[in-house]
Amino acid sequence: MELTFDPVGGAWLGYAIAALLLAAPWVVPPRAVGLAPSKRRTIQVLRTLATLALLFAWARPTLVRVKTESLRPTLVMLLDASRSMTVEDALDGDSRWDATRRLLDVSSSALLRLSEKQDVRAFTFDRGLTPVELKGGQLALPTTPEGEETAIGSSLADALDAARGEGGDVLSGVIVVSDGAQRARPPRDAAPLAAVSRLAAEGAPLYAVPVGDRATGDRPDVAIDDLLISDAAFAAAPLDVGATMRVTGFPNRTVVVRLLWENAEGKLEAVDAKQITVRQGVDSYPVALRYAPPTPGEWKLSVVADTIEGETVADNNEASTFVTVREGGIRVLYLAGTDQVGGAAPGVEQQFIRRSLAASPDIVIDWELINYREPRRDLTSRLQPGDVDVVFIDNVDAGGLSRTTWRRMAELIESGAGLAMIGGRQSFGPGGHRETLGDILPVTPGRAERQTLGAALREDVHLPGPLKMVPSARHPIVELGDDVWSELPPLKGANRIGDDLKPNAQVIATTDGARPQPLLVIGQPGLGRVLAFAGDSTWQWVLTGHREAHQRFWRQAVLWLSKKDDDPNASVYIDLASRRVPAGSRLDLVAGVRAVEDNEENDAANPIRYEASVTRPDGRVVELPLPSGGVRTTGVYTDTSIAGDYRMAVSAFRGDAKLGDALSRFNVPKRDLELERPGAEPDTLARLAQATEADGGRTLALEELPTLLAELAAKELDERREVVARTTLYDKWPLLLVFAGLMTSEWLVRRGVGMP
Repeated sequence: MELTFDPVGGAWLGYAIAALLLAAPWVVPPRAVGLAPSKRRTIQVLRTLATLALLFAWARPTLVRVKTESLRPTLVMLLDASRSMTVEDALDGDSRWDATRRLLDVSSSALLRLSEKQDVRAFTFDRGLTPVELKGGQLALPTTPEGEETAIGSSLADALDAARGEGGDVLSGVIVVSDGAQRARPPRDAAPLAAVSRLAAEGAPLYAVPVGDRATGDRPDVAIDDLLISDAAFAAAPLDVGATMRVTGFPNRTVVVRLLWENAEGKLEAVDAKQITVRQGVDSYPVALRYAPPTPGEWKLSVVADTIEGETVADNNEASTFVTVREGGIRVLYLAGTDQVGGAAPGVEQQFIRRSLAASPDIVIDWELINYREPRRDLTSRLQPGDVDVVFIDNVDAGGLSRTTWRRMAELIESGAGLAMIGGRQSFGPGGHRETLGDILPVTPGRAERQTLGAALREDVHLPGPLKMVPSARHPIVELGDDVWSELPPLKGANRIGDDLKPNAQVIATTDGARPQPLLVIGQPGLGRVLAFAGDSTWQWVLTGHREAHQRFWRQAVLWLSKKDDDPNASVYIDLASRRVPAGSRLDLVAGVRAVEDNEENDAANPIRYEASVTRPDGRVVELPLPSGGVRTTGVYTDTSIAGDYRMAVSAFRGDAKLGDALSRFNVPKRDLELERPGAEPDTLARLAQATEADGGRTLALEELPTLLAELAAKELDERREVVARTTLYDKWPLLLVFAGLMTSEWLVRRGVGMP
């Protein structure tokens, strides 16, 4: 036992303050009229004693005692319980797991003696850690190992933490029995050497007991890897699907690889196949498959290799993903005429319409100038079924094309194509189209409206501007929003087309005012669709800052004419970073709303709210939080531990109004990490043991496990540690009581002699 002092501020400062405080009562004695010398000395003594009590606390005296305690060591046992331990390549042809259990049963007496001297903490491990009860020298091990991963590093770190959490003061060592092959997905794929460094720092050995044969990994197998899909997929267009087939063994065998495509009933059916002959010494084969999906939508596809007799694992013979097939490209034939014979260029309107349509990547425009130098041109070869989806007639006089061409065009429209006639000097009646397209237009051109090519404009068949265009019915073509229509500038003029409407015609836009005139009329002759637009100056929308409205208007017109109207629910979208996600990995995604009015996109007072969920392969639905706010949001999904198909759903709301829904799917491949590459990797365990070699760590064969346990049970461990106990004397209540008593006594003496 030792008494130590630690003065506040250091020893020299303490000495100086002590000298001043002790000298003060004697250098400056108490003075009072009639104060007796005995009373003066009493006051001085009391003040000196109180100063000594204060200086005692200032010095912070502490009693230090050192004692020795005995410690009970802890031995950690880690037993690999992953599926690779079922491989039968251990002692006497047993599985790795059965051989390990048998040797542990033989070592029960050694384990019993060991548990009497040490705390034996046993665990099985795969992706995680499971405690194992040790009772009477017997470990309660499962009959069959079923773990789908082997996380040696993470499990070792968890076991060390668990041993500490149970009060283990000293680690006597760690025994690891495993095939040594770490097969773990993030975040459980920590490097084993990082955990072993903790053992080395504590001076604890690691005993590595590898089990299994390296050569087991060479057993025959066929696998599909590296699935590659073209970025763009359109209906009726060939889609290239690439993959790599990996083969071990099976020389000179023929393997059939098939492309399976999901049908409308959700079943996969073969649509393409390739035969590949396995060559000696070649283990990787590229596979190229092709299919033209007939229908747009989201579809599942799989590349599957035939299972060959003798394969250990069949799960890796298949690779799947999802593909979004968009509508095929819309082909537009745009015929633009001049105002006179030999004109150098058509009007301004056609340039702006073509530019707006070209902004859509799925619209392909073929443009033809009609300047009448060659009268009655024959374009029947350009009007074949399947070659054109929509025909635009922009200020083309009837005399510009042959009668055969006009007749062929009418037949094409009636068979399912679309037609748009744009206003102009030679459009509708003034262009003589009562005789060309009069039967399919939604309006009937007047016989007396004909205007000679190049003549002055007939005002009786045209409406003078300005003409404010307003929607008169709800229709996909004019869905721009009321605020947008109110901001668009008026047209400079238009053809008069409302004098004789067909019975099936629908007017969807008119001029404003007391007597509105039709500006946009639609009809459906036969199987086709026709649009009659009387104006020819929507180019003003672009010049006044409404380019997006111009593009949207004409795109919606073409989509309607080609019968590919935008799905109302497509206003909400999901964009997944990948449609094929490795198990345990994160999936980044973007969701958003396409069709939102400009003035509402960043409405902070009424933000867009997103609700999302993911249906896992096991049927459980989990919520996926997405930030609210603007027309675009981002998120991350991380629960991808189960193999199979996942379904993601997103809904968007503004207030209580639902803006739309979106659905998408992705696939987590089923991969048997344990049995795809079942070969043992003893070198991994050997490196772990070598890191603690200075403390006795070493690598042992499986049959040496009973010997190791008997050796550890026979070892006498005298683990002790010195414990330092400190007792402070300056912060106890007796010292405070003494100081208070001295100061009270001094005060009473002073009051007795009349001192203040």
